[in-house]
Amino acid sequence: MKSLTTKLMNTMTYVVTAILIIVFLAIDISIDNWVDVEFDNALTDKSNYLKTLVKVTPEGTEFDFAGEFMPEFGTSTKASFFQLWQGDAVFERSESLGHFPGIDLLKKDIPINSAVFADVELPDGRSGRAMVSYFEPQVPNSLRNVVGYSVEPMWLTVAISSEDLTQILVIIDSSLAIGLLLVIVLMRWAVVKVISRGLVPLNELNNALKSVDVTQKYIPLSTESERYLEIEPIRNELNKFVKISQQYLQTEKRITADIAHELKTPISELISLSEIYIRYPDDQRIGATYKQDVLNISLRMKTIVSNLLLLQQASSENMHLHRQQLDVTDLVDRIIEALTFKYNTITERMQVENYLRNSSVLVDEFSLHLILTNLFDNALYYSPPKSVITVRLSSDANGVTLSVENQLLTSLKTDDLERLTQPLFQAEQSRTNTERHGLGLAIVENIAKVNGFVFSFGLMAEDRIKFTVHIPNVD
Repeated sequence: MKSLTTKLMNTMTYVVTAILIIVFLAIDISIDNWVDVEFDNALTDKSNYLKTLVKVTPEGTEFDFAGEFMPEFGTSTKASFFQLWQGDAVFERSESLGHFPGIDLLKKDIPINSAVFADVELPDGRSGRAMVSYFEPQVPNSLRNVVGYSVEPMWLTVAISSEDLTQILVIIDSSLAIGLLLVIVLMRWAVVKVISRGLVPLNELNNALKSVDVTQKYIPLSTESERYLEIEPIRNELNKFVKISQQYLQTEKRITADIAHELKTPISELISLSEIYIRYPDDQRIGATYKQDVLNISLRMKTIVSNLLLLQQASSENMHLHRQQLDVTDLVDRIIEALTFKYNTITERMQVENYLRNSSVLVDEFSLHLILTNLFDNALYYSPPKSVITVRLSSDANGVTLSVENQLLTSLKTDDLERLTQPLFQAEQSRTNTERHGLGLAIVENIAKVNGFVFSFGLMAEDRIKFTVHIPNVD
C-alpha cells in the first residue's frame, strides 16, 4: 500500500533537489569561468607589463627588466617563465629558464598585435597556462620621424603555473558539493516537517472517521478548530455519506421489521388454523373452509414474497430491458381492461385525456406495464368509490409524459408524502389492511430509475395527489 505522505515528501525532495542541482551547477560553472577569466587577466597584465619594458633606441631594441620587481620570474621552485623572440632569434629569457637551457616556451604564428592562450606543460613539469603575443615594440616619437626607421616585430610568451588555480577550483567545487548536500538534507528535513504539519487536518479527519458509528444521531467527523478550503469539501461529502448510511441503516431496520410483520400475520394465521383443525378434526365448520383458507393465506404470502423479489430486481442495474416500439394508448386501454375484474366500475371512474401527437414510444413493455398497473391500482384503491381518476397522456420534443391524478380517502401528512416510496411503508400504521403491503410505489420508483424515466409525485390539494412519469426520447 502506498503512502500519500511519503509520495509527497519524495516528490517534493526530487523536484527541489533537481532545482538545487541546476542552481549549484550554474553557480559552479559561473565561478569556474570567472576564475579562468581572472587568471587570464592576470596573465595578460603580466604580459602587458613585460611589453612596456621593451624599448627601442637608436642603437636597437632593449629589454629593461629588473628581477627584484618581478621575483616570480626568478629561480624559486614555483617560478613563472617568459621568453622574447625577435624574428627567429631568441631575444630574452627569464632567469627561471636558466635551469632549462634546451627548452623554449610555446611560440605560435599569429597575426600582428594579437595574442592567444594555451594550456601547456611548464619546463619544470608542472601544469600551466601560457599567453603568446606577437607585437611591434613601441617606437619613441623622436625616432618615428627618422625616415626608413623600422623595428622588427617580437614574440612574447608568458607561462605561469595553473596548479594553484586547479586547487582553488577543486576547493570551490568541493565546497559547493558539500553545501549542496547539506542544503538537500536540510531541505528534506523541512519538507518532512512542512508536509507532516500540513497533513494534520487530514489525519484528524481520518481519525474522526475511524470513530464514526452510524448508529449515533450525531457524528463529528472533524475536531480541528480551523476550516481549510481543501479539507472542508471532503468533510462535507463524508458527512453526507454518513447521513445517507444512517438513513439506509434505519431503512434496512424498518424494512426488516416490516417484512417480519407482514409475514408474521399469515404465518400466525396458518399456525392457528392448523392447530384448531388438528384439535377439532371432525368439526365440519372448520374442515369445510380449511383448504380454501390455507390457500388464501399462502397466496397472500406468495404475493408478499413475489413483490419483495420484484423490488430487489427493480433495484438492480442488471435488470434486463427489452426496448421496443409500443403504443402507449393501447397499453393504457389494456391495463384498464385487465383491472376490470378487480374494480367493476373502472371504466366509469377512469378518465383518459389523450394529447399525444404520436402514441408510439421506445420502451420496455414489462417495465411500463408494471408502472402503470401499480399507479392505476393505487389510484383506484385509495380514492373514494365514485371519484374520478384522471389519466393524462401528453408529448413534447423531449418525450412522453403520463400522469395519474386522484382524490384521497384520507389526507397525507408531509412526512408521509416524503416516505411514500419507501419499501413496506404504509400511512396506516396499524396495518389492518392485509391486501396492501406498501411495495407498489417503491417498485415503480426503482423500475423508473432503471429505465431512465423521471418519476415524480405531489399533492395538488390537501385531498388530491398526482403521480407523473416522463419517458424521454431514446436516440
